[in-house]
Amino acid sequence: MLASVLETLRKAEMAAAGAILCLIVALVVVASVGRYYGAPVIWAIEITQAGYVWLCVLAADLTLKKAGHFSVDMLANFLPARARRALEIFNVLLAGAMIAALVYYGYLFAKVTGMRPLPITGVSSAFATAALPVGFALLLITLIEQFFKRLRGEDVRPADDEAREVM
Repeated sequence: MLASVLETLRKAEMAAAGAILCLIVALVVVASVGRYYGAPVIWAIEITQAGYVWLCVLAADLTLKKAGHFSVDMLANFLPARARRALEIFNVLLAGAMIAALVYYGYLFAKVTGMRPLPITGVSSAFATAALPVGFALLLITLIEQFFKRLRGEDVRPADDEAREVM
C-alpha cells in the first residue's frame, strides 16, 4: 500500500517537473520572440522564475531518489560493511534533521512572503515560495524511505543498468 502511494507520488513528481520544464522553455521562447518584435511579454519572466524554483526542488528530490547527488565516500569505502552502513544511516539522520528544519522554515518563509503579491502578475508570491516547504517535505519523504531501506540492508543506489539521469 505505502509502496504504491510512494510510486504514485514519484510519477506525479516527475510529471510535474517535466511539465514545469516545458512551461519554462515555452515562456522563455515567447518572451524572447516578443522582445525581439518589440512587444515584450513581461509577465512571462515572472512566471518562469517562479516555475524555476519549483523545478529546482522537484529535481533535487528526484535526484536524491536516484542517489544522483555527489558524495565523497573515499574514507567510507575503507570501513567494514557494517560500519559503512552505520555511517550511511547516521548521514541520513543528520540530513533528515536538517531538511525537517528546512521544511519548517520554508513554511514560515512562504507564510510571511505569501502576503506580498508578485509585482507584475499580482499573484501571491507564495506561488513561488511554497515550493520550498513542499520540496523539502518531498526530500524528507525520500530520506525516510531510504533510511528504512538502509536499516533493512538494501542498497538505495540504482542498479548499474538503470538510467541515472533524472530529467
